[in-house]
Amino acid sequence: MDKLEQAAFVDAFGTHVSGIDDKIVADFVARYESGEDVDYSWEYTPIMDALGMWHSAIRYQLERARDGKI
Repeated sequence: MDKLEQAAFVDAFGTHVSGIDDKIVADFVARYESGEDVDYSWEYTPIMDALGMWHSAIRYQLERARDGKI
């Protein structure tokens, strides 16, 4: 994820998923995407769940585009 996509994820997460402070979400995503071994404590569980869905949705759309379905 580049910085722009990270910002889009933070915005979408804050709007649709949870009231966790945007700074906490942004920090977690940046650390996760850099490959840092982050602690998946209870407050990060919804971020990790949403991040997995985010990556799956992007992969799905890329596969559809590759197959000429969109």
